[in-house]
Parts: sequence; structure tokens; C-alpha cells
Amino acid sequence: MKYSRQMTPYNDFWMNCILNSAYSVATNFESSYSAAAYLNNYSYTSWGAAIDIEFMTPTIEVLDYSDHWENFVLSAVIEKEIPVSFKNPHDFLPDLQKIISEGEIVKLNVDLFYWLPKNIAWNRFHMSHYSIINGFDAETKMYSVLDDDVDGYGVHLIPEDRVVQAFMNSYAMNELEGEIPHAYIYGIRKDIQPFRMDKSEIIKHAERLIEELSVFSFDDLWNFKDEHKDNMDEYIRISLIGVNIIENRHIGNELLVNKLTDLNLMEEATYEEMKYCLKRLQKGWKAIKQVFINNLVSEHKEINLELIRNKANEMLDIEKKMWLAIVEERDMELENKETKRGVTL
Repeated sequence: MKYSRQMTPYNDFWMNCILNSAYSVATNFESSYSAAAYLNNYSYTSWGAAIDIEFMTPTIEVLDYSDHWENFVLSAVIEKEIPVSFKNPHDFLPDLQKIISEGEIVKLNVDLFYWLPKNIAWNRFHMSHYSIINGFDAETKMYSVLDDDVDGYGVHLIPEDRVVQAFMNSYAMNELEGEIPHAYIYGIRKDIQPFRMDKSEIIKHAERLIEELSVFSFDDLWNFKDEHKDNMDEYIRISLIGVNIIENRHIGNELLVNKLTDLNLMEEATYEEMKYCLKRLQKGWKAIKQVFINNLVSEHKEINLELIRNKANEMLDIEKKMWLAIVEERDMELENKETKRGVTL
């Protein structure tokens, strides 16, 4: 018995494992939602590393998807995620195969320590994760999954014994047994309307971002302490996760600017100003990322935190200037309308 659902991994840019999975599902049903990922509905935040909750690294969090799905743009395609608890979790493969063969899209809780050899957590540290299983071959005992590793988000073939090992060691089975589902099924809406870009929403988020970027700081992040020296490589890898998401967000921002121009929703001068800022942002974050990569492959770990933090804070100022350009364009348009209205009166 063999079953496989054809799905194209969402790879316009990298957000995080949950969002790239959700966009892969959504665009499978309505391709216009590819551009919904470009929206500037995000915030800068920090999070504690899985290996050390006190080691804080920066990242970007997209609004609403994790706590108010009903307000998130993809709720127009994915109505909900339906939790699944296997009848016999110690013999879960028959249930999993049944779900897949019935045409459902399912994501399984796994421990990344055992999952993909080129994933950052492979044989290094344990991390809970849901991975889309979109096919299986009962004869060859291979499973097709959509997931990410150092090469990006793509399709992988995983042997059955590794699927079992990763699930049996998952948080759903051990650390958080009974508290989180073994898997989720994506509940898809029947009537899906195409996505349409709304410039007013983008300007609203631009105004919010200008305020948030004015108060956010990298000064207390990436705090490598003496006790981290023995596991410095792991702390650098964790740091790279967040930096990679930030770097990729500016790829998404460039896609947003290009999309607005294609739709004739942006003036040429605004386009040029934002593109100039984006080039500096992409170059700056690439340089920050490279510092971590260089230290990862070097025997001598010499991370100049002051230099990195200053550069990252500089990037915040440039990004603020970028969003200010589109807000000022809106303000100018309103001013011109008021002037014309006054002349008419």
C-alpha cells in the first residue's frame, strides 16, 4: 500500500517551522495566499533557548497565529487544527496511515534529536516539533515529510523506524504526556476566497512597527557567559536560528515591496527608498549571521558582543526609516486630497 499527497513546500522565504508548514498547506488549496506571508504583521521579540531558558536570543514573532488564529490571515483557508490522540500510541502507525490514506493533512509530534540528519538539533539537543507527514509506502517502510534542515524547507524521505523513534521520544509521549496532542489534522474551509493585498493594513502595521522598533533593543541579548564556554557551539547554533528568521524576514519585506509595486499601490520614490533600506538591512543581517557562522567553525570563539549588538541596533533604525517611507507616502496622499478638497470648496 502506497499513498502520497503532492504538496509543494512553501519556500518564498523562511519564517519558522509552524508558519512554513501552514503556508505550504494553505497554498496547496489557494495559491494566492503565497503573498499573504509577505505582510508586515510581525514583531521583534526574544526567547529562551531550549538548552538553556536563561540564554535569551532575538527572533521575530508573527502576530496572532499562535494565540488568536481566528484573526490570522491563513484562517481564511485553515479553519482550525484538530488535535489527534492515537488509540494505542505505542502502536500508532496504523492510525497514522489511516489518517493519511483518507486524504487528511496531518502533522506528527516528533523529537528533532532523532528526526533529520541535517537539522540543527540532530543528535545535539532534544526539541519538540510537529512535522507534516504527507505520504507513506508500506512496502518500503518509508514516509514522506515536509520539514526544514540546513538546506531549507523541503520534502524528505524518512524510514519507518526513525518515525517511530522520533515519536516515541517526543514531548507528547514523554515530557508533556497527555498535555499536548500526538498529532494535528488541518481542518480546511470549504469556501476559500482568494487573498487580496490591503495597503491600509500594511500601513497600520508599519505605524506599529515604527513604535516598537523605537523601544526594542539587542543590548541584553546573546549574553554568552563563562559557564557557556563548554557548549559554545550549541549556543551559537541557537543564536543562528533567530538571526536566520530575522534575515529572512527582510527577504519577505522585499517581496512585499515588489508586490505593492506590481499592484500599483506604491509610488516610485517610496519604492526606491524602501529598496535602499532593504539592501542595507539584508547586508547588515547577513554580516551579523556570518560572525556567528565564523565562530561556529573556528576553534577560537571570539564573539564581539558589543559590535554585534551595535550593528543589530543600527538595523532597527534603518528598518524604522523604511516603514516611515510608506507612512509618509500615505500622509502626503491625504494632505493632497485635503488640499484639492479645499480648492474645490
